[in-house]
Amino acid sequence: MRRITLVLNAIDVVLRGLSALEPSAEVDALRGRVEVCSRQAERWRGAPPTVEEGERVMKRVLQLHVEVARLQGPRKPGAK
Repeated sequence: MRRITLVLNAIDVVLRGLSALEPSAEVDALRGRVEVCSRQAERWRGAPPTVEEGERVMKRVLQLHVEVARLQGPRKPGAK
């Protein structure tokens, strides 16, 4: 259950980042990839993932974080 919560929280952070960006085809594509990860994690409520599946989805979510950060551009020190 802890893994589900961790992944869903990470997905929520990605979605908040995407919502702060200007609409574009790239943002839409990223949102679609996030939704796939979210559906996978939600299925874990009924049947926990294998270690490999959990790691695979978390790596995808981390990659989405990187892509959103790239689209957001450089941040100034101390900025939130």
